[in-house]
Amino acid sequence: MTIGAEIDSIRKNLGLSVVDMCNIFDVKESEYFLIVRGQYKLSVFQLIMFVSSVCKPLNSVLK
Repeated sequence: MTIGAEIDSIRKNLGLSVVDMCNIFDVKESEYFLIVRGQYKLSVFQLIMFVSSVCKPLNSVLK
């Protein structure tokens, strides 16, 4: 599973909206869908913001 797919899976499991994710990553909605498809490289800061916001680990980053 790619990081983007894992992030979207976590979002759906927690019931967060796409707007919530855009606020966490500080991106536009179109950029969020690029993240999900793996076409947008997330910065370390964005990854930290995601993990601290949802309190869930990203297993694909740990590998």
